[in-house]
Amino acid sequence: MSHRMLLLPTGIFLAGIFAAPALAQAPAPVIPAMPDDVKPIRLAGLGIRVSDLERSKKFYTEVLGLKVGARVPAQGEPVEYLLGMTGDIRADSLIVIRKGEVKPGAADFGSITIVVPNGRKMAERVAAAGYPTGRIVDGTNLVKDPDGYTIELYQRPGAPSAIP
Repeated sequence: MSHRMLLLPTGIFLAGIFAAPALAQAPAPVIPAMPDDVKPIRLAGLGIRVSDLERSKKFYTEVLGLKVGARVPAQGEPVEYLLGMTGDIRADSLIVIRKGEVKPGAADFGSITIVVPNGRKMAERVAAAGYPTGRIVDGTNLVKDPDGYTIELYQRPGAPSAIP
C-alpha cells in the first residue's frame, strides 16, 4: 500500500474538520423590509378543535362570559363559533371553537389567556360549574375547558385579589 493511500483518509478527515465551521457560518438570508400592503393588520385570535361544539360554547359563554360574535354557517347546524369579549368580530381578539376531532396532545400547546379582574373568583366559578381547576389561589389561576385545553385566568399584578 502506498503512502498516498494511507494519507487519503487523514486528508479527507482534516478537510471535513476545516469545512464544517465554514458551512456552519453561512450568512443568514437577508429579509427585505415588509411593505405596508403585506404587514399584518392585527392578531385576530386562536382556533381550536372541540369534541362537542355546544358544550364548549356553553363553557366559554356561560362560565367564562365570552360572547358569540358569529356562527359558521350563519344558518343550519353550526360547525364553529367565533367568541370574543364584545361580540364584535372586527374588534375582538377571538377564540374560534371548531367542531372536530381533538387529537391526542392537541391541548398541550400552551394556554389560552383571558384577563380577569379577580382570578380566584373566576376559578371558583369554573369549579362550581363542574370543570377542572388546579389549586385555586389569589391572583392568576389555571383551569381546563371541556376538552382539556388550559385556560389561564390572568389577574394583572396589583389588581385586588379579594374584591368583596
